[in-house]
Amino acid sequence: MTHAFKLVILLLIMGIFGMPVFKDNLQANNTSTRPPDYRRLLEYIAIQDLQAPLVAFGEAEAQFDRQLNRENIDFLNSNKGLLADIQTRLNNDSLNWRLGTSFKQLLVVPENRREYALLFEQYCQAAIDYLLGWVQMPNPFQAVTTFQGTLLKPSSQTESGITAYLVHNIANEYIEEYHFFEEADDPQQVRIKLRNREFDGNIGAYSSRLKIGASRRFEFIRESYTLWQNSADIPFNVFIVPIEETLHVLLRPFTETAMQLQLTQAAPGTLNQVQEVIDQWMAVEEAIVGGVVQQLMPDWMNRCIGDRAEDLLAEAMAARDAHAQYIYLDKGIDVVDQLGVAAAMALYRQGPEKFRQLVVGQAPPLAQADELSSGLPIN
Repeated sequence: MTHAFKLVILLLIMGIFGMPVFKDNLQANNTSTRPPDYRRLLEYIAIQDLQAPLVAFGEAEAQFDRQLNRENIDFLNSNKGLLADIQTRLNNDSLNWRLGTSFKQLLVVPENRREYALLFEQYCQAAIDYLLGWVQMPNPFQAVTTFQGTLLKPSSQTESGITAYLVHNIANEYIEEYHFFEEADDPQQVRIKLRNREFDGNIGAYSSRLKIGASRRFEFIRESYTLWQNSADIPFNVFIVPIEETLHVLLRPFTETAMQLQLTQAAPGTLNQVQEVIDQWMAVEEAIVGGVVQQLMPDWMNRCIGDRAEDLLAEAMAARDAHAQYIYLDKGIDVVDQLGVAAAMALYRQGPEKFRQLVVGQAPPLAQADELSSGLPIN
């Protein structure tokens, strides 16, 4: 029997880092260029976030969320008035039901304030240029642009690069449609749609998809876009997003190569074991990205907003330990501090396994589990 699974991993959401360390030998080709004063952008970020108007970003994807499904069923069972109304409509005291469809939709709030949009777009371009001057790698973006309208179907990454879409806010929506009826083939049915919408505070996203075929061939597909939002509870995170996410875009091919090698050699038997490999490698990628950001942001933020930088850095530091993907962050910061930005990036590009050994050690054995064919598919 043929089994095909698609594992979707959403990566690198928020920049949460500790207090940076200033290094005497920190130099780059573009350090003499001073960016504009972005304190006005900081003022905009402090304004209360908008949650409308919402527009679709990409097409809805058929997915099933077990936790939200349970919450929806609990809601229906506790809503006696709604169930009584459905019984009345069907003219029957008993109810049968089934889940018709379930899917997820990414939604965004475009930035329609002209000055805010222009400032954020200019800042992102300047931050990317500053980073590339340090790491000496090609610009991975074909465009960095303020998102307007509706994007129906973003494609996979092409050789021309990816697009960074700048928005004000990002939301995820999970929708289920329930069918109520007396008999399964009864044309008279009542359909109820339940929407679970969440603004989760994730201010940057870059996605990779891992497809696992029947022959256990692992194939990575990177999206053609990344999403950055200009609002956040911690303003510093907005300033850090273009540098952090650009690093993820630059390093992702090397991380994927390392993942593919380990997955091929370890031959994991379940999706849970595949997830273990991916989670650890993403934590390693977070470690080097965090280490580089930790070295570069103090100088960059002082150039952009002056003496406010230290306060904002301290505010951002407090939230870092709450996120599992930063498990190796402190060690990554130490390694990059010792090696320097250029040497750390070169080491990772030569072979991420070498960097992983510095922050983690040898890869742990995979947990025992059932066969891959009996694992739960993640769509």
